Parts: sequence; C-alpha cells; structure tokens
Amino acid sequence: MRYSRRKSAMRSLPFRLLLVAPLGLLTAALHGACSPDSGVSGSTATTGDQEPDAGILDPPPDTGLDPDAACALVTEEAVSVPLNLYILLDKSSSMAGDKWASAKVGLTAFLNDARFAGTRVALRFFPRDADAVPACDQNAYKEPTVAYGPLPDSAAAIVQALEAEAPDGFNTPIYPALGGALLKGIEVAQNNPDQASAVLLVTDGQPQGPPGTCSGVNPEDPAVIANLASTGAEYNPPVFTYVIGLPGAAQTFANQVAAAGGTGQAVLVSATNVAAEFQDALTKVTGEALPCEYEIPSEVESGDVAITSVNVLLTLGGGEPALLPQDATCDGAGWRYDVPGNPSHITLCPATCATLKEQDSAKIQILLGCSTIIE
Repeated sequence: MRYSRRKSAMRSLPFRLLLVAPLGLLTAALHGACSPDSGVSGSTATTGDQEPDAGILDPPPDTGLDPDAACALVTEEAVSVPLNLYILLDKSSSMAGDKWASAKVGLTAFLNDARFAGTRVALRFFPRDADAVPACDQNAYKEPTVAYGPLPDSAAAIVQALEAEAPDGFNTPIYPALGGALLKGIEVAQNNPDQASAVLLVTDGQPQGPPGTCSGVNPEDPAVIANLASTGAEYNPPVFTYVIGLPGAAQTFANQVAAAGGTGQAVLVSATNVAAEFQDALTKVTGEALPCEYEIPSEVESGDVAITSVNVLLTLGGGEPALLPQDATCDGAGWRYDVPGNPSHITLCPATCATLKEQDSAKIQILLGCSTIIE
C-alpha cells in the first residue's frame, strides 16, 4: 500500500487531545509521556486564548489526562518505501488465444489500479527472438522491454507493448530469462538501497530450453532455477522472486521457485476466469511485495523532533486507530527503527506487517512530539 504525506502540525491545548485514535487508548498511552516543551515548531501552534484547530476535541473530564502532560503532536500519513517490480511475462506459443487475451486484460486492469500508484514497474517478455546472442546469456534478458516507471504514468507504455506483442516460440527458457531479470533487479537495488526491488515471473509452463547446458548446469533443472531465485533473495539488499502460474503451469516447479525466492509459494490462476484471477493474483503479489517500511519524517531527519518522540498508529479497514508500541526485538506486534540511534526508516514488525497485508485497506500514521511508547 502506498501513502502520500499529509502533514497537520498541531499544538495541543491543556485538557485537549488530537483525535487520531480512540480517545481512551491514546490518553492512557500518552499520559505522563509528554511535556509542554517537547513540541514541534510551527506557525500553527495555538495558545490557551485561541480557538482550537479543527480536529482537537475536549476529552471527557474523567480521562485522567494531566494538563501538564499536554504535548505538541504532528500527524503525518506514512510514506512507504518505493517498490521496483520487474514483470517477466511468458509469451511462448502455449500462451496464444484466450490465455494471452485474458492476461492482457488482467494486467491492464492492475496497471490502472489506484492502490498501486507510485509503484515502479518494468516489463520483459520471454522467449526473446532468435539472434546471434547465445541462448544461455542472461544479460540478453537483463534490460526490460519497457523500462521502470511509476504507475499510473507508465501504464500506457506497458499496455502498448502488450498490444504490439504476440505469443510465439516453442521454448520456455526460464533459466536465462529469470537470471537476467534478477541481474536487473539487483542493479536497481544497488543503485537505490532505500527502495525495494522484486521480480515477478508469470508463466503457464515449466522450464524448456535452452538445449544442452549453460555454464555447466542444466537450464531445465528446477533446482538450478530455484537457486537463481535464492541468490536474489539472499542478496543485500534482497531481490525477492514472486511467481504467478497461469493455467498449465507446473505447480511444483512454481512453488519451488517462489519458496527459494523468499516469497513462500506461487499464486496459481485457474482456467475459470483467467483475466479476473490474474488481476487478483497481481494485486496479491504486489501487495505482498510492498515493504512494511516507511520513511522517517523530515522533522526527525532534521533533528527538530527526537527519535524518542515518535509513535505509530495503525488503522485497519474502517476500524479505530490502534497505537503500536516500539519493539526493538519485534517479538510481537509493533514497530522498530531500521538502525537504532540513527534510523532512516520505520519498519513494522513481522506480525504487524502480516496483519496489514491481510487487509483490503489500511492506514499507517506517524505521530511526532510525544515520548515513544515502548513495549
């Protein structure tokens, strides 16, 4: 999920509280944690003689909030770390007909889904046309047909490439194709260490070709291809491999590559409604690929707000916001800094990240100015 930053700097008044979580929850959590001088500078600060900003309400008299504990709060919608997704699409002859047409419909719908605005997508087809370049050469597949570009701006170029392409070729050379995609993904990860990078393999078959051996290995051996995916996942920073199996895909092979690529198992599409199921599969994969990492707000980077005065709110669906504790060990729900003492990102703990990705809609907000609630 992707969020745009929206800032509303507010200095709370005595006996007043910013309504961004259930009143009792936030009151109890922040009670005694804030001080009047822990605030954030800004022209929107108010005094006791001024009218309160919109969104600041008087709490019930029995909340127990100490007037001296009132502190400055800045609320920002979290900005997630960008995702670079390399889509490797099988165009072998077995994809001809309804399968190819449905894949185009599903992919086009995904590209124009507002939920993934900002995701940087690249597209490459395989197998490539025959030429003088050795069939095993992974570098021949490294550069995408359509270069990385943010959605929805890049959608038109990808759709145009889809319309210009047609299934052909009797081989499914996954070994060099996936190797090339991973080489590009690793290059992007190296050049953009603050962004996430992933490869998505979409196929309706199993490895077939190139003939013979490639650098002494069998390019049709599922274990050899899984090893490529494992290499990407173990890279620093990692490049994970996702797999979508269209009707006809070898399930065992698809799951083996996904597991080695650090993504658990493949997403399999049935022949019932390929277009809709493929769109759903793309949505699922991209949602999982988006990292549960968020940029440190500029106020923290500049030193105007201490890293010990940051809190995180999670809202699932239409529910109430919940205050997440900071948990450096991430033994349970919560969040942590990527680098304690000198962070560049806020990272959700695995349990919280898993919960977030199970939701159709969710929102992360960052509160600045009150002492961090620690697990």
